[in-house]
Amino acid sequence: MGQIPVSALEKAMKILDRRACSAAELRSKLFQAGFPEDEVSCAVEECKRRRFIDDTLLAEDYTTLLRMRNTGSRVIRQKLVRRGLAAEIIDSALPEENSPAAEREAALRALDYKWRLLSRESDLRKKREKAFRYLAGRGFPSGLIFDLLNEKCRSNEEY
Repeated sequence: MGQIPVSALEKAMKILDRRACSAAELRSKLFQAGFPEDEVSCAVEECKRRRFIDDTLLAEDYTTLLRMRNTGSRVIRQKLVRRGLAAEIIDSALPEENSPAAEREAALRALDYKWRLLSRESDLRKKREKAFRYLAGRGFPSGLIFDLLNEKCRSNEEY
């Protein structure tokens, strides 16, 4: 028996069934599957029309998920760009970049989490270095990290 040809729209449905994608990601996956450009464009537009893909909603949901995982704005922005989202959609999903208080609050939550994990570390210098690397890796600005670490060390009675 021969293989039944799959349309680009059917393939798009299978892709979207597994994971939410941006329009750019879906377009790329359909091209990789070997569909011609006109079929890919029609399939992506049909998915948009049926609201199976919505880049704005995807950016907001993904930003919320990453924020819950104590991720900074820089890393969130990089991940959204990698998913092929437009700059204006990313800007609308990251309003806290304009709010230093929100970024500070997220960094403080991440620092509190890491500080608890480092409770057995007796050397304060090593503890600060590990916490700094953790926060920097999560995408928080170094100036903010230094401020929070200084406050944390001043507020701890044991130091």
